[in-house]
Amino acid sequence: MDALKELFKKLTAAPDERLSFPPEERSGLLSRVYLFFLFILCFVKLQPYVLPQLDDMTHAAIGASILQTGDWFTMHEGTAVNWLKPPLYFWLEAVFFKLFSVNEYWAKFPAALTGFLTFLFAWKTAKELYNAKVAFLTLFVLSTSLFFLRYTQRCMLDMPVTFAVTLSVYGAVKAARGGPRYHLLYGPAVALGYYFKGLQGMYALAIVPLYLVLAGRWRELLGPWFIGSLLAGLGLVAAWTVPQYFTHGLEFLNSQCGIGPLVQGGLPGYENPFYRPTQNLFRMFYWSAFSFYGMWLAVKGLRGPGGREAASALFPWFWTILAAISVSSVFGVRYLVPALVPAAIFAALALDRLISEARFRYFQHWATLVFGLAVLLAALLPVPPAKAASEFISLYRTVNTVARPADRLVLYKERIYIFNQGLVFYSARELAKQVMTPEELAAEAPAGGARTLVIAVPRDYEEIKKTLPAKRIFEFASDRDWVLFQLLP
Repeated sequence: MDALKELFKKLTAAPDERLSFPPEERSGLLSRVYLFFLFILCFVKLQPYVLPQLDDMTHAAIGASILQTGDWFTMHEGTAVNWLKPPLYFWLEAVFFKLFSVNEYWAKFPAALTGFLTFLFAWKTAKELYNAKVAFLTLFVLSTSLFFLRYTQRCMLDMPVTFAVTLSVYGAVKAARGGPRYHLLYGPAVALGYYFKGLQGMYALAIVPLYLVLAGRWRELLGPWFIGSLLAGLGLVAAWTVPQYFTHGLEFLNSQCGIGPLVQGGLPGYENPFYRPTQNLFRMFYWSAFSFYGMWLAVKGLRGPGGREAASALFPWFWTILAAISVSSVFGVRYLVPALVPAAIFAALALDRLISEARFRYFQHWATLVFGLAVLLAALLPVPPAKAASEFISLYRTVNTVARPADRLVLYKERIYIFNQGLVFYSARELAKQVMTPEELAAEAPAGGARTLVIAVPRDYEEIKKTLPAKRIFEFASDRDWVLFQLLP
């Protein structure tokens, strides 16, 4: 807000006073205004959309389960222990759920918050490595990548990990000029990476040491600030993992929260050709050609002022992440998100070469104006969701209307994890059981006055009607994708 007030003051000043508005100051104000627009964009459209199935719903259900079970130490999905990922994202969700309410906005809020912080520290890092022009162009590249923006709007862990990695690199870059105390950011950033996504979030353990070695600053690795920060970060990781191991043993150790991803190299039965991540980078990030041109410029500029420092930071940052996801047996396009920050800085370096200083002044004004108008339109008009909503949302709302607290919910066939996650988040209850055959379903009988409500998809419901007597079926409601009925004695 201060930046906007200062800009308004300058624009409304007398003509002779406007002339004292230096280009550098104007550029800095425009960058801050652009960041303000990004802040609005990250948070303005979190509420209207129902969560998608699987990852988004999974993460939201785990956060809601903290309040339902009262257990903040071990994560659950409903009442079942879940070690899908470490707890920080779910802790943040639970805090916001507790303070406000359990809904889609607060489920996505941690991703939006870390998304904005990623924009902020990407801008700061580019400014430290190069200049204010490259820093603004980095914001421009990231904010015009719909693929990157999408993950500020989803209940996913990739943007929080991106923030953790960006923070770690910023601390190391800042330490070159600001002194070794900035290495104090390193350990907490490593811990954040773990607490958001386990070993898969700890890219900084490789990136920052490689950067310091390549930049000729390897002695800082042995300094008290760096070592102390790293030990503090590992201590934070141990504060949760060690008690979990002593409580749950090998089951925890071999999970996604432990060393499972490292030992297995992904998930059994999956294949990921090594070239697939790079192939998808060009498909999902349409600034990729500029990024690789920027890499060439960074290599050419190694002998220039600050060239070695910048290249030593950016190349390990980008290629460590790309190499890690290339050797994994499992790949999703979202795994590319942490690599897009250095890719954007490389692309900004290319744009810096292509846009002269004189033209950049016009470019920055127009880019800020157009982006501000785009944010305004996004706030006022309907926009497509980042991903299609769960097709079973009407079921969860129906359960809220017709199910009594004592009723048992039984799933016939289908994928139990999909329905259980949606019920936990939207209905604050879970499935009591899953049955796979009509005979198993027929054996289910109401007990103690509780009703048995059965969820089935239409094709399976037709099978049930052919097997069970009509007098045992009382249909409550149905939709294109589901049927909810009561199983009578």
